[in-house]
Amino acid sequence: MSYVDSHHHFWDLEKFQYDGFPPKDTVLRQTYLFPDLKAAIADTPVKHTVFVQVFHGYEENAWILKLVEDVPTVAGVVAWVDLTDPKVGDLIDNLKTHSKFCGIRHIIHDEADHNWILREDVRRGLGVLEEKGVTFDLLLRPPNLPAIPAIAKEFPKLKFVIDHIAKPLIKDGVVQPWKDDITKCAVFPNVYVKLSGFVTEANHASWTMSDLQDYATYIIGLFGAERTMYGSDWPVCLLAADSYAKVYQAYHDLAVAAGCSDADLRRIFRDTAVDFYGLKLPS
Repeated sequence: MSYVDSHHHFWDLEKFQYDGFPPKDTVLRQTYLFPDLKAAIADTPVKHTVFVQVFHGYEENAWILKLVEDVPTVAGVVAWVDLTDPKVGDLIDNLKTHSKFCGIRHIIHDEADHNWILREDVRRGLGVLEEKGVTFDLLLRPPNLPAIPAIAKEFPKLKFVIDHIAKPLIKDGVVQPWKDDITKCAVFPNVYVKLSGFVTEANHASWTMSDLQDYATYIIGLFGAERTMYGSDWPVCLLAADSYAKVYQAYHDLAVAAGCSDADLRRIFRDTAVDFYGLKLPS
């Protein structure tokens, strides 16, 4: 069975400036492109992937859609648009001319306003996504979660996915109010979650599976395999692990320990992402 990684990135330090990277970090401050990903996934069952935007800029959209056009492994591209732009519909229509475009993301947790998504101009843009059948990735931290139920209710036909289980404070051992707030989000059938990213919310140097298990078990039980999808968050995950394979194996083992059946694993590691994003995998 070939698996799908629903969340990874590429970046090119010679082409773009990435302001969010730590200035002295040596793991992230290097270029990562498809040959690096190909080598990283070689010893895993992952055969197809979804690229997710790195920064807010239309130049990245154009670059990545051209870069992966003839790369069968990368089955989808989650891009970015300014949801507050009155012409957001035209921008989406242009993106939809690319066969690998599969969704939009905004880095919500970098907005000063924790309730940014509730703004009228943002909600108008979300309405356009709903109308055009485009998915929306939610990059959140715990303070952003309380706004999500109202949005999920207002746009019931818009499919949302919470990236990285909303980055709970695993390193600090803080569970609340994250647990209560994400539970309220899961009530809505149009809200999905990515089993991704939370290795980097633990202690990078010393995390263990026991540090992560309760989070994974809770999330899978909450959303079910039908609304949970695996994502590596490569290469960001390399901050907390020395290889892609270690991260993949960690999430796989966490799912097994959570009681997932073979059918559940197929959903989490393949079918949920395929259905959510409408991926067309090569036969």
